[in-house]
Amino acid sequence: MNRNVLFFVFILQIVTQQNACAQTTTDRQQFASTGNFHLENGQHIIDCKIGYRTLGKLNATRSNAVIYPTAGGSTTFMMELFGAGAEVDTTRFYLILIDALGNGVSSSPSNSINQSKTLFPQFNIRDMVNTQYKMLTEHLSIHHLVAIVGGSMGGLQALQWAVSYPDFMGKVVAIEAAPKLSSYDLLWMHTYIEAVKSDVAYQGGNYSVNPTSPLAVHLMQLLLTTSAIVNNTVPVDSLSTWLASLEKTNPFTVDCNNFLWQTKAVMMHDISTRAGGSLENTAKMIKTKLLIIANKQDHVINQALSIKFAGMTKAELVVMDNDLGHLIFNEKIVIEATQKFLSQ
Repeated sequence: MNRNVLFFVFILQIVTQQNACAQTTTDRQQFASTGNFHLENGQHIIDCKIGYRTLGKLNATRSNAVIYPTAGGSTTFMMELFGAGAEVDTTRFYLILIDALGNGVSSSPSNSINQSKTLFPQFNIRDMVNTQYKMLTEHLSIHHLVAIVGGSMGGLQALQWAVSYPDFMGKVVAIEAAPKLSSYDLLWMHTYIEAVKSDVAYQGGNYSVNPTSPLAVHLMQLLLTTSAIVNNTVPVDSLSTWLASLEKTNPFTVDCNNFLWQTKAVMMHDISTRAGGSLENTAKMIKTKLLIIANKQDHVINQALSIKFAGMTKAELVVMDNDLGHLIFNEKIVIEATQKFLSQ
């Protein structure tokens, strides 16, 4: 089994199993307090904290930072484990991996003292970006970034950064992201949420033991890659064993409410909101250089609109046709395109 398939299998276990994750205590983990953070919906997160990890050295003018926000269901611990950010030269840049809201490290339904579980307010992608801006400017005294790199939900954050704070960065790399979601994306996410809620063990979100939600797990297997990958890596006579293995407890798993809150944030994602829903007008708001990497076979976030938006913004565009589907982040073409773009 090659590296990409191993990555595929392990990521499936990380993202789709729904058990508590406790990965915040390694030496590199740091936190920034943003106080009682006010969300766009009028609610607030009490004693909001944002987790992050750094690699490299911040220069004297604090001008060489690159941020890399986490994807859905991921943590900066996982990112380090899988080498995310390897395309960023840390002898030259100060790389900051950021735990997005709701990932179980930064403030989330699973770790909030005052707003536990379903009491935790719903946030959106712009809220994630705003907490990161506050963390960078007030906690780290960084007022300009060389670049923002993100994949999947991290890519959604990167694109939102380009609209919310257009002068704050020089470059943005968005991998397997989109300016807003398609009907197909919203359909599967709605189905996923309903599958989780239909699990008796979910108990309306007030569970004491994190539910496995097998229907939701199986749904994700249909989406993360492609039929070619599943057919080539899972023999028919091993299918039941494979499915069962995905539902077992794993040390790198995600709290159910956390993932639902992030999923709902993704469903609300639309960078054109402040431009009256017009992507053409949104494109005019973006001042940074863009690199968009899209795989036509992505079934998690449809890439048609991403490819179209690249034309609107005159972005550098890499289009792939790879049967790894959504999980192309470790592919050589992705790493090399990002490295080249950042080094220009």
